[in-house]
Amino acid sequence: MAKAKEQVVEIKDLGDIQPTPGARRLRKRVGRGRGSGHGKTSTRGHNGQGQRSGEAKRFGFEGGQTPLFRRLPKIHNFDEVVTRHWVEVNVGALNSAKSGSEVSPQTLVELGLMRKVSDSVRILGNGELKVSLKVKAHHFSKGAQAKIEAAGGSIEVIQPEPRKPGKKAPKPPKVKQAPKPPEPKAEGEEEAPKKAKKEKKADAPQGAAKQPKADAKGGAKPGAKQPPKKK
Repeated sequence: MAKAKEQVVEIKDLGDIQPTPGARRLRKRVGRGRGSGHGKTSTRGHNGQGQRSGEAKRFGFEGGQTPLFRRLPKIHNFDEVVTRHWVEVNVGALNSAKSGSEVSPQTLVELGLMRKVSDSVRILGNGELKVSLKVKAHHFSKGAQAKIEAAGGSIEVIQPEPRKPGKKAPKPPKVKQAPKPPEPKAEGEEEAPKKAKKEKKADAPQGAAKQPKADAKGGAKPGAKQPPKKK
């Protein structure tokens, strides 16, 4: 390989002495702002959480202080914005209906051209209509209207049902059931136990000493008064 030519510098004075080009590099000055590319941490990285891999801090986290979404007051009585879901049906797809019939959103669900009756229907003019139909939909393009009328049919624009989001149907009030009246007893049933009690009292001898109650083993209970023994 050919050697690089050495640059010869003529020195006439000591002030002309310079280092070899490329021998000395400029010192990297760190910590001089983020615009320099080496500000903030001065190329030394982070400590603690900044040295760990994985998920970063969650959205809205402000270092532990109360986040903004909790500092702001709550908005009450706010109705959600409900967007209308449109289903586009081209004129050429209506040929599967019978001639002279009426095509409504319910008919389109039965034909498999849409899923829900609650969706809004937009009729577009792509394709050719060979059947005379009376079409009911929420919107018609100019081309679709012209093709339906040219085939001998008619159109009818229907209005969507208004939706009121956030309001549930009121629950029916609870009806308290009246307490059941007591069943009347027959006169003979009430008098029978009373007569039996009176007969037992009459049969019992007057002045008879009460005998102490026996315990489970057959003996008298401790502490019970026993009748005096006869001599």
